[in-house]
Amino acid sequence: MTAVPLSAPGRGGAGTRQRPRPGLRGLLWLALRQHRAMAWTALGTLVALGLALVWLRFALVSFTAGHHLQHGCDLLAECHPGDEVVSAYQPYADAMHYIGRCVAYLPLVVGAFVAGPVIARELESGTYKLAWTQSVSPTRWFAVKLATVTVAVLAGVSLLSALYTWAWRAEPVGLERGGAWFRAFDVIGPVPVGQALLAVAVGALTGLLVRRTVAAMGGAIAAHLLLTAPLQQLREKLVDPVTELSSRQPGLIGTDGRWILGRGLVDQSGGRVPEPDCGIGVSPEDCVARHGATGWYVDYHPASHLWPLQWAEAGVHLGAAAAVAAAAVWVVRRRHP
Repeated sequence: MTAVPLSAPGRGGAGTRQRPRPGLRGLLWLALRQHRAMAWTALGTLVALGLALVWLRFALVSFTAGHHLQHGCDLLAECHPGDEVVSAYQPYADAMHYIGRCVAYLPLVVGAFVAGPVIARELESGTYKLAWTQSVSPTRWFAVKLATVTVAVLAGVSLLSALYTWAWRAEPVGLERGGAWFRAFDVIGPVPVGQALLAVAVGALTGLLVRRTVAAMGGAIAAHLLLTAPLQQLREKLVDPVTELSSRQPGLIGTDGRWILGRGLVDQSGGRVPEPDCGIGVSPEDCVARHGATGWYVDYHPASHLWPLQWAEAGVHLGAAAAVAAAAVWVVRRRHP
């Protein structure tokens, strides 16, 4: 008796084994399956922080209305919230602070996990070779890895930053513990998103170069800190500050949401003497006379500069992320042509 095949070659049938499809869909499925534990952990963390921020927003609105703080209360003026109000607000202040720290550290965590478990672990263990034998080029393998993480980080951090900004806006004036806008700068608006995307690129490049899981995680954290430090120093220069001249010495504590950058004297030729040292017990008037100055200046960013500064810095981070990602692609092509 002649054996009959279950199905003819080239035709579909019940007995035909479907070979896994190489390419984008197969690589995407593989990437998600490889890192499903990390993905579920990240999703759980995102949901927990998101729910906490939603609760905090409504709690702050309720607290503000219950203590009649709708119009604000400036601690620098005569209006001071009572000790009972400050004490009652402390739990909300602590929640705002600690959630803000979590958002601030997200880029470091993202960079470390991209460098280690996502990239370096595969290179260290050699599991990347399986994908490369399925008609998938090294560049395509790396692109899918990077794109999968980038989309997840973009969605998650954008949502978390938006929720934190939403809750931060509800803090009563004079009781802020999330910080004035320039102190909360790294955890509100698009800046955390730009920092996280830069961390993805730095982590990917570090993982490719180091190729050892633990070492790559540490290297990614160090590289991200070294790269973002000068970017943060550049922050105040991204938008031209406002300069105000006066005959009286301006304070160093900003009012009306001002971010004070510096102050000093203006001499008769229009030059500046930043923060003149006139000695202890010398009045501002005597200090002006001693330097032959005509008055004082103060440079600051008003509260209206918040969003221009935010978008400008986010753009700088995105540009840096694109440059680092391009360097990572070059490394892949160079080492694995």
